[in-house]
Amino acid sequence: MAGNTRGKLKEEFRGVHTNFDWCIKHINKSLNLIAVQLMQSQPEKYKVDDAEQAEALLMEYPLYQGIKALGEGITTLDDLANSIYASL
Repeated sequence: MAGNTRGKLKEEFRGVHTNFDWCIKHINKSLNLIAVQLMQSQPEKYKVDDAEQAEALLMEYPLYQGIKALGEGITTLDDLANSIYASL
């Protein structure tokens, strides 16, 4: 365990990063679950071969769109935390 303030701060921000990693992992699992459910329930609309087209179609679904935005926000916060960690 770190003994000085700088070391303790680095330790805390490492923990912040670890928690954000878990959040992103669960966000991605959630997005995958929604995509699979939509592709099974409405294959004529959501099952396409092109990944970019599939993502664009999924982004029309409000829940998918909201969770995706949450993931992007968490990624931004993680980048900020990593910048602080790197500056310590």
